[in-house]
Amino acid sequence: MSTNTHACNKAPSRIFLVFLTLSLMVSLMNSSVPTPLYPFYKQQLQLSAVELTLIFGVYGVGVLLSLLTLAGIAGRLPDLRKLLLPAASLVVLGAWLFSQGNSLWQLGSGRLIAGLGSGAMTVGVNLALLRFGPADNGKLAALLATLAMVSGLALGPLLSGAALQLELYPLMLPFWLIMLLGLAACVGVLGCWPSAPTLAPTVANPPPIKSPGLIQSLQGIGLPYHLCAWAVFFSWSFAACVFVIGPGAAEQLLGLQDHGIFGYGICAYLLIAGASQLFCQRLEARRALLGGLLCQNLAFVMLLMAFYQGSLLLAVLAMIVGGYAYGAIFVGSARLINQLAQGRSHGTLIAYFYMTIYGFNAVPIPLGLLVDSSGMARAINSALIVFLVLGSALLLMAHRTRLACPRP
Repeated sequence: MSTNTHACNKAPSRIFLVFLTLSLMVSLMNSSVPTPLYPFYKQQLQLSAVELTLIFGVYGVGVLLSLLTLAGIAGRLPDLRKLLLPAASLVVLGAWLFSQGNSLWQLGSGRLIAGLGSGAMTVGVNLALLRFGPADNGKLAALLATLAMVSGLALGPLLSGAALQLELYPLMLPFWLIMLLGLAACVGVLGCWPSAPTLAPTVANPPPIKSPGLIQSLQGIGLPYHLCAWAVFFSWSFAACVFVIGPGAAEQLLGLQDHGIFGYGICAYLLIAGASQLFCQRLEARRALLGGLLCQNLAFVMLLMAFYQGSLLLAVLAMIVGGYAYGAIFVGSARLINQLAQGRSHGTLIAYFYMTIYGFNAVPIPLGLLVDSSGMARAINSALIVFLVLGSALLLMAHRTRLACPRP
């Protein structure tokens, strides 16, 4: 017999949960806040398009390194403050480096460190919400984590977009505000940390069972599992290209000179994606995935027409459709993955799912090379055609594939 040392507070302080959620939200704000600022960095530092995409992509490297490092140890930490405090420090340090960014290496270092902090914060906050949240099978934890991620990603471009429009030190002020919010959230979490948690009841330790490896877990799961993972990778890859190349494309091809408005547009896109995730929870998973892929392809067609006609309005409508697709594809795929993983090494398969889709950060790099070599218009049109072909193939495969849990 052994006692579980993980705290499980059945009556958590609401303000404590608010500060935990704020911590995660701030780390996601830090990831998206540079989006409207990329044209300024390109102009002031004389950066190429591919260098901008490298700055964007290195954030994903930091997130992946953090997740891989913490995957096996975070759950065994008796005191999660030992994880949350370093995570908050990395988020603040990354924001500070970016606010001082007057060279490529400073911007890249800031993004890498921010990615490390964001990955650690994601793990730490989710564990803390589960450990100290109410006994509701993690429903409140999932809701708070989703709201934190959606609001954080959306508020980042909103913050930098407002600073651009108001001409309030746009290359520094957004990051200083993130630093202040991050420090406030960290102080709040530490100050409200539960002092007398209830321990989970003692249970007998079952005999240790060796979990199957990744290859063994994937055996027999077949095409449906990989289809779901690559559908989300595909969707997030397009969003990444929009975030890093979109501001320049909107300026050169659609005549949008106000980068602050582009920041507001990205904020709206991400809020629509968040609302889509909440709405699609009510739909059958396969229906959500198919609907999302269909809308994603429709968005590509609309964007091709928008760039051909130089229509900013049509591009805005395309991004609204794309925002819905972003949320629907993720929700449908994630729920199908959970169903397909039943009876297998669930944790291993989920980890592989996120490792697969987090490769999306590297996708804008070849687009940046194409922009540098052949110009913005040709690169954007070529990329949209490639995305449309791949999206059509994924939609056809998803329609023909039996997306159900295979027999073990």
